[in-house]
Amino acid sequence: MEFRILGPVELEVSGEVIGIGPLKQRSVLVPLIIDVRRPVMLDALVARVWDDSPPSEVRNVLYTYVTRLRRILEAAERRSGEKIELRRQSGGYLLDVEPDLVDLHRFERLMARSRRVTDEEERARLQRQALSLWRGTPLADLRGPWFGRVREWIERRRLEALSEWAGTELRLGRPLTVIEEFGRVVTEQPYAEPIIEQLLLALSSAGRPMEALELYAVARRRIVEAIGAEPGPSLRRTHEAILREEVAVARPAGTHQGVPAGLGEDFSLSP
Repeated sequence: MEFRILGPVELEVSGEVIGIGPLKQRSVLVPLIIDVRRPVMLDALVARVWDDSPPSEVRNVLYTYVTRLRRILEAAERRSGEKIELRRQSGGYLLDVEPDLVDLHRFERLMARSRRVTDEEERARLQRQALSLWRGTPLADLRGPWFGRVREWIERRRLEALSEWAGTELRLGRPLTVIEEFGRVVTEQPYAEPIIEQLLLALSSAGRPMEALELYAVARRRIVEAIGAEPGPSLRRTHEAILREEVAVARPAGTHQGVPAGLGEDFSLSP
């Protein structure tokens, strides 16, 4: 069984996605998933789901959704054999389920574990396992200010994890793996400096410093145009290291010299 929020909100039981109701009903469940095994106060739950426009008799509406969710979760418990309980507690509601059954919490656990291991191959394996849990835009089907803030926070966690994974792959001498993945990511996240920095290092490590310098010029221009300031010090230091030819070249078997896949027209490295 798995509660999924790293993409559209879903509940998977025994390989089948189980319907968890209409949009507002799913919206009630998500804060309880995120704060699993911690009570979410009634007022906080109402504010997260309805923002400043709760319906009249909102507590009755909320109680109806909770009652329906309980029935769904009880059926999931019977099918999966996993303990699930949605109960009233401390002036709110609490979802009691093993945190590892929530994709977001498993992602965080795997990343935390990867930071504790000393073997780089094992670290890379754990990081890839964590990143494989992503299915698209987090909470893709939910709307509202609170869900938007949560979505942004989760996306930042993914970018941080991607940057950590890239650092591991580069230490293992596999820059092409990073180039293949990050060409697409940089196009989607053109202002994510840690991602740009790792792609610069990967290109330079693969023996393609001129492409790295061209990418930096494009990224710098876009950042300056967007925020009116230069890139941060870490990205600038990496750029300077490439200029001084201080990045070691790793050439695993199969190194090629083509343009990184996925950079897209906006990040084209051709003249």
